[in-house]
Amino acid sequence: MKSMAGKCLGVLLFVFSLSCTSFGQNTTGTILGTVSDSKGGAIANVTVTITNSDQNVVVRTITTDEQGQFTVPLLPVGRYSVKAEASGFKKAVHSGLVLNVSDKLAVNLTLEVGAVNETVTVEATSLQVDTQSATATGVISGLQLRELSLNSRNYAQLVLLVPGASDSGNADQIFPGATAPLGTNVMSFQINGNRREENNWQVDGADNVDRGSNLTLLSFPSIDAISEFRVVRGVYDAESGRSAGAQVNVITRSGTSNLHGGLYEFFRNDDLNANSFVNNSAKVRRPPLRYNNFGGTLGGPVYIPGIYKQRDKTFFFVSEEARRIVTYSNPVATIPYSGMANGQFNHVVCTQWANSNGSPGACQAYGTSIPSTSFDPIAAAYVKDMVKIDHVFGPKLTVNGKYLNDTNPTIEAGGLFTSMPVLGIATTATHAPGHQYNIAATFTPNPRFLIDAGYRYSYGALISHVTGAENFSQSPDVQTAIGSAFPFQNLLGRVPSISWPTGVATNVTTFGPYNDYNTNHTTYGNV
Repeated sequence: MKSMAGKCLGVLLFVFSLSCTSFGQNTTGTILGTVSDSKGGAIANVTVTITNSDQNVVVRTITTDEQGQFTVPLLPVGRYSVKAEASGFKKAVHSGLVLNVSDKLAVNLTLEVGAVNETVTVEATSLQVDTQSATATGVISGLQLRELSLNSRNYAQLVLLVPGASDSGNADQIFPGATAPLGTNVMSFQINGNRREENNWQVDGADNVDRGSNLTLLSFPSIDAISEFRVVRGVYDAESGRSAGAQVNVITRSGTSNLHGGLYEFFRNDDLNANSFVNNSAKVRRPPLRYNNFGGTLGGPVYIPGIYKQRDKTFFFVSEEARRIVTYSNPVATIPYSGMANGQFNHVVCTQWANSNGSPGACQAYGTSIPSTSFDPIAAAYVKDMVKIDHVFGPKLTVNGKYLNDTNPTIEAGGLFTSMPVLGIATTATHAPGHQYNIAATFTPNPRFLIDAGYRYSYGALISHVTGAENFSQSPDVQTAIGSAFPFQNLLGRVPSISWPTGVATNVTTFGPYNDYNTNHTTYGNV
């Protein structure tokens, strides 16, 4: 154990030597307090033991100073108990403490004269007030996230529960995606009047904001994998920075001493939906919708009978979520007819047009039924993975690591950023992946010295390419015509945009190929 601790200390010192200034990276909390006798006198040299009640593990043991005070920083969020013991006094235990991220939780204990084998236990109240910090914050617990009926199961919408928050974005987001018809990963929350670009978003302290727009998020953890998230909205302390608006930090769940898991599925279907007033007036059926959100979680101690029997050393938590979504809209387009090529512009104006599935120049009136071929389909297949491991080498050394992965492939029938109403022309296939790797360690060689260090990596991208008729490979006749007319090479591999005079026809345009990515590396150290 000494050899292992020495090696880990060396690694921590190396990481600390590489550390750079970081902002708002805190993912832990602090427990502090005073130990006194029944008359209020401070008691020095009292042994104070901090136990993680979720994992049933002693995480820190210290002694009080001459003023009877103690401070235990850098504790992971969770439930704790604090025990104080000294010769000639009964043991005092304060249990049921809930420590949230960035909390400075004051726990004052009183020792009564008596035998050491006697214990006085105090259970914490459900309402705990942080009296040590003036920072204006709001904490949304994981229980709230999982029990409240969240539209599309997107945790970000609960930012609106914080005083001073308003939303200028979409009210109904089917899922976080790359284009507006599907919902969006653009965060449009305004806190205390600050611009929406002024918010800073993190997951377990790792940067989760695209640096290009400062509006989009790199990844969206499943709400079943979130322990809590904290919104700092004013009177910032030294750990907060980079942005003048809110500091939003999501903390993911860890395994506990007991094995817990669950399975779920949420779905939407157009058979369960009412039709809109406009559709009913025109006697048009509601557009199809298929939305399936399913997955599960599993967490607990690592236990292998006959091989690894210690249930208080290694803990794991795994989350897997998938979404299968197909949604439709009704596009409207004006399509040029064949006579225009010969200069004939006297065609009768149609009152109802087919989309690109109809013949150019043909007027088709569907009456009370619109076939499925005339709907604009948008499809997506999302997968969200998370694996988190916590290992306790002993009271002096703890290590944890996490892997978070989002795969967000979508197909936009009208094209990324263009939403062209003529189908099959500007169609794009888009992928918006997000990844995150975290590793951290806390080493306490003695009660007065502590090292906390780690590395965080986050990545997000938006990659899209044209798959419709505007892709050269799908339009060989256009490729030949352009190749003979222009001597230069088409580097984008797509058909140029086609514009018509106003009112003649819908312009033909697309966007892509597009390849944008954002990579963030953070090393940090605290002593």
